[in-house]
Amino acid sequence: MGGRQEGVDQLALACTPHDLQQTGRYLDDRAAIVARWSDGDRAASRSPYSAGRSPYSAGRSPYYAGRSPYYAATTDAVAVSCTAQHDLLDLYQRHGTAAVTQLTGEFAIAVWDRDRNQLLLAADRTGERTLYWRLSGDRLTFASQLRALLADPHASQELDQVALHHYLTYRYVPAPWTIYAGIRKLPPGTSLTWADGRVTTRRYWTLDAAAGPSAPGIDQAAEQLRERLVDAVRSRLPATGPPQVLLSGGISATLVAAAVTRSTSVRAHTCSVGFGEPRLDQRAAARAVARALGTEHQEYLVTGLDPAVPQQIAGLFDEPFASPAAIPAYLVARYAGVRRAEAFCGLGGALLYGGFPHHLLLGWLNGWPQRPAGLPGLQRAGAALVRRSTAGTPVRRLGRLLEVAGCPPPTRYARIVAECSAEQKNALYPARLRAELANVDSGLLAEAAYLASSGDSQAVRMTGADLLGYLPGDVLARWSTVSAGAGLRLQAPLLDHRLLEWVAGLPASWKVPGRRRNLARRAAAGWLPGRVVTSDSVDARPPLASWLRAELRELAGDLLTDRTFQDRGLFQPAAVRRLLDEHQAGLDHAGEIYTLLQLELWLRHRPGPVRDPALAGQRDMTLEESGYGTTGAGGCPAAASPTGDLR
Repeated sequence: MGGRQEGVDQLALACTPHDLQQTGRYLDDRAAIVARWSDGDRAASRSPYSAGRSPYSAGRSPYYAGRSPYYAATTDAVAVSCTAQHDLLDLYQRHGTAAVTQLTGEFAIAVWDRDRNQLLLAADRTGERTLYWRLSGDRLTFASQLRALLADPHASQELDQVALHHYLTYRYVPAPWTIYAGIRKLPPGTSLTWADGRVTTRRYWTLDAAAGPSAPGIDQAAEQLRERLVDAVRSRLPATGPPQVLLSGGISATLVAAAVTRSTSVRAHTCSVGFGEPRLDQRAAARAVARALGTEHQEYLVTGLDPAVPQQIAGLFDEPFASPAAIPAYLVARYAGVRRAEAFCGLGGALLYGGFPHHLLLGWLNGWPQRPAGLPGLQRAGAALVRRSTAGTPVRRLGRLLEVAGCPPPTRYARIVAECSAEQKNALYPARLRAELANVDSGLLAEAAYLASSGDSQAVRMTGADLLGYLPGDVLARWSTVSAGAGLRLQAPLLDHRLLEWVAGLPASWKVPGRRRNLARRAAAGWLPGRVVTSDSVDARPPLASWLRAELRELAGDLLTDRTFQDRGLFQPAAVRRLLDEHQAGLDHAGEIYTLLQLELWLRHRPGPVRDPALAGQRDMTLEESGYGTTGAGGCPAAASPTGDLR
């Protein structure tokens, strides 16, 4: 047992430390599990395991890495509340594997049933937490961080080429794939059962638009939304100290901030960040909300982009991740983490009122003529406008509209959420990869999610598809990873699944962005003055094209053309050089270039080489040898300056 326990602890320590003082272990002849949590975490105030009882459960605390044949790992305690009882062990004894349907909030759980020789794993409904797993023969390993599984000497670190293909399309690796061959991750709302060496997965939750009765009118619905949001906030309030809210000019963060101030008698703190460019500067809108709510407000201004920031971001992720929105998210999390270890945010609010850009774009196309085969000429014309325009401009919006309008109707959603098309990827691949991936269509993932949604309206189908892909893979992965790297724990009350189901059952016309009869704006108007609620929203998309022509030009040019990049054999050097040159000449290839750059940065952070097999034996250059290096993640960047509290 001593050797097995040492292996358990070794895998647990591979996870990112996050102020964890308490450790619980379970070992028997079949299973080994370690759980660690913080002294101050209210969700793990009791012992995390009951070794003398069967089945074994880690109660309300999360799980850490274990050794043969089962592993579990996580970085911090999870806040889990149950509709019937607070004890997961009791729930499992009463409901078996269906116990997971009784849980609410964010969680990643593992239950080892000693009597049945059965293991249950489950991730929460929206992907705030996840679990990774690997099956080798009849041996299952699992963890709540990918890096813990990689600490297992039996785990391969070979890249999964299909996962890489999907990454180039979506800028993240979608579940159930991971970037590593043989390792998978549980999609949101999914459970896994291991018994007798066999794995079974099932979706235990999908968005149900008919989960509850609709309100009789939008004003009554707005009142109910306020009540439901306050309930969701109260269940997530910190045990001590004033609550903090990441405040932008958007309606989602405004709603959450207002709900927080009405859920506690302590004066709340708010924090906002501006990024120099007027269209990115959220400070004025956030300041107006803070004054109306009477919060203690701190704001920061970032002038220019330090090239070290993308390098630091790449080092935080266990898989390549290329959403440019991770840059402002990372800076916001670092500033907020200086003041408090926990913060509320408006994540998921776009699902309440169709606020993601692709929701609005598909809404515009509702009345357009639709042909089964699409309109290829219109699609090519739109793509050309996109390449020759700047993000956020009317020309770019027109180009995207024409490009998507030219797609066959079932593929429109998939094209909107994709960064690189099949044609763009094939232009980058060498002949070997083009042949190996010829039958892999990444667009089918988003298309299948959209068509599988149970909603009877386009808005509900988009929301259902977002819950499977875009939300957990991009939005939540972005914020959860960068905030953890900054020592900040985020609370997202708008992602309460009961709230999402209730909103899904409301009329679609109440959820169109910008309309006065918008549910979210009506709800906020009950708490805030009209002039604050009706202020124009801020375009928070970072100026990636400009950054790649200025602050990030040297970084991208060096790392995407040097010997290490070329020797990997993943992309044609001449095709990548053409992208770089055309972008500097005025065409917009920012999305493709940044996706390649973040992949290369991530590869140089990870252990082990990735290169063409014909070049085996040569050594990759590190970032430092390439002339670059990453600085520590603590503190605030020098380019940022606080602009004072609002009293």
